[in-house]
Amino acid sequence: MQPPDSSAPTPSITTPAASAPHVPEAPQLAGLEASVHKLENTVRRFYRLAVMVVTVTAAGLFVSSGGAVVMVVFASALVAVVLHAAARVLSRLLHIPQWLSVMLFVLVLVGALSLVVHVSGPELMVQLSHLHEALTSERDALHNMLNSNPLGHAVLDHFPRFLGGNMVPDGHAGTDNGMDFAGSMTNVLTSTFGSVGTMVVIIIAGVYFALSPHLYANGILRITPVAYRSTMRTVLLTTGHALTAWVAGQMLDMTVVGCLTWSGLSLLGMPLALPLGLVAGLANFVPYLGTFIGAVPALLIALSVGPREAMMVAGLYAAIQTFEGYVMSPFIQKRAVRMPPALTILSQTIFGAFLGMWGFIFASPITAVLLAVASRLSAPLPPNEEV
Repeated sequence: MQPPDSSAPTPSITTPAASAPHVPEAPQLAGLEASVHKLENTVRRFYRLAVMVVTVTAAGLFVSSGGAVVMVVFASALVAVVLHAAARVLSRLLHIPQWLSVMLFVLVLVGALSLVVHVSGPELMVQLSHLHEALTSERDALHNMLNSNPLGHAVLDHFPRFLGGNMVPDGHAGTDNGMDFAGSMTNVLTSTFGSVGTMVVIIIAGVYFALSPHLYANGILRITPVAYRSTMRTVLLTTGHALTAWVAGQMLDMTVVGCLTWSGLSLLGMPLALPLGLVAGLANFVPYLGTFIGAVPALLIALSVGPREAMMVAGLYAAIQTFEGYVMSPFIQKRAVRMPPALTILSQTIFGAFLGMWGFIFASPITAVLLAVASRLSAPLPPNEEV
């Protein structure tokens, strides 16, 4: 018996697994690509959301820990916006450099304020002193009247001392620190320099910002990553335009309200009409809620004169605010920044809760900037998707 021939070819046994690889069909490939594309979009959106949450959290922690400093910087930016806008007009009229027009405008302001103080300063200071004495007397009388009543006493127990109530802050028993503005603002600047020193810092920083705004804006752009510089440039330009429009509109609004209040109180024969008009105009820097703050001193003074005078003063303020809210404010908002009333009041509440008095005062311009930036960076809503 012979062994099998090894040179003879052995038959190949093919199995289904050893056949040619299976190639997915075109619909399967398309479905796989769509799934990968959806997964990439989901990861990208999650990454953007995570970056946004981290950024907002970091900004919130920074603002909550150093909110007073942030508000001082923002107030300096408001001063710079006013100076820059006025200097730009002077620069176009007189054909002089921007920095020279800023210095010229500052000198004109200082001269005008010096003239006003020299001419009307003593009389205004006397009237403001009388207003302070009258308000203190009326506040004490109202406090005593309410405190003698059980219901009034219960109400006063829920208000702090600096608002005329009986509540004493914890750890400050027997003291009345709420009346001191610098003491109530627990931050480094106000506790070190006081309110006057803070105002000086704001004005000086605002002048320097207005002298060379491009220097600071380009510095921010340089430290911004290249991929986001275009967006940051849009944010800076939008912020400048929004602040300019808001400040211009609010200054016009304050001037008209102050003049109308002064004229109306003078016609009614009320004492201290000039300082009360000044208070009403300044309080109108805070929309809506500032209206009630500016009306309180006038109503207290009117109550000391008589109930009839108090009713007339209340009617005067109601008429002025009706004109301001339904005639002048819509006219200004057409050329400035349109802000919904509910959003304005909510922003004052939120910023006031987190940043104290600074947040309450500057809530409206901050909200105007946020609305302008959000409107500029977001895509417009198609008409068929509107509610």
